[in-house]
Amino acid sequence: MPRLAFLLCLLFIPLGCEASRQEWLGLYEMTGTAHYSIPGLGHLSSPVSATWRVSEGTAVELLLSDVAGGCSLGAHVEEERAQLEPGASCTWNENGVLFTLSAVHGSIVLADGRGHFEMAGRVTATAWGKLYPGEFFQNATLTRVGP
Repeated sequence: MPRLAFLLCLLFIPLGCEASRQEWLGLYEMTGTAHYSIPGLGHLSSPVSATWRVSEGTAVELLLSDVAGGCSLGAHVEEERAQLEPGASCTWNENGVLFTLSAVHGSIVLADGRGHFEMAGRVTATAWGKLYPGEFFQNATLTRVGP
């Protein structure tokens, strides 16, 4: 009997995992705060507000992309949590300063269309012909707004 149970688990666990990944897919509104510490530029906090699409990835299980097109983050699902792939990056221009984020770690927890998104890592600001490396931490909520 234990051998039969083991074989059933091998056969049906992948189906269960696939179904749980499908629950993540959709369009989400993200709101929260990002905190930056950039020597030479200072410490600052700014509100974060964006729309994200979670889709199936090819090299990763999930692909999180902001609809503005500046960010694409890969993640893999571990139980009820999606873990960001280290090294994923985002780039945007704000008031003539180019910011590039590189995630060191991050996670997303979702339940019933709502969730929590934390991400931390390195940030580089490029301004006035100079590079300013620093660190960042983001704490945000996600709310499903579409399929």
